[in-house]
Amino acid sequence: MKTARLSSRLLAPLLVLAAVAAHGEMRGLDDSEMADVSGQDGVSLSVNFNLAANPGDTRCTGGCGARLAIQPLNSTGYIVLDNIKGTFSFDGMSIDMVTINNGFNGDGALFNRQAMKIGLTNASATNLQFTLGGANQGKVSGSGLQQTNLLTYQATGAVKLTGNVYVFGTP
Repeated sequence: MKTARLSSRLLAPLLVLAAVAAHGEMRGLDDSEMADVSGQDGVSLSVNFNLAANPGDTRCTGGCGARLAIQPLNSTGYIVLDNIKGTFSFDGMSIDMVTINNGFNGDGALFNRQAMKIGLTNASATNLQFTLGGANQGKVSGSGLQQTNLLTYQATGAVKLTGNVYVFGTP
């Protein structure tokens, strides 16, 4: 019995030391080291967002959907996606940096800069609804909210989304 207790006391620190020795180093790579890296696997992502109104938790009769408010740089107003309801899902995602230097009816050559290309595999939206608008504040809980709704989109059933989204930086 005493021998077993002694060996377990020695075994635990040895296992910790072995784990530390086997642990890989996490550090940044400089450009010359990155030039040697190719064909590495990435992360696979599968997402299913279900945005459903809960009438008990909202100010709206029948329930409000989600709200996303974005305040552009140097702006006092907000771009708002309001009353977002429905399900959005995709089974895979790719993110890549690409150089846009041709196409787009001749505008690509004039642009000649990098953009982030986001691709979603098997993307779809079901029973999607949202309102696009402009507002003077991001939150709806405060007084003095002024919002101008520009359009409301509603699709009953499933909508399949294909293609890529490009995100362009501004100079």
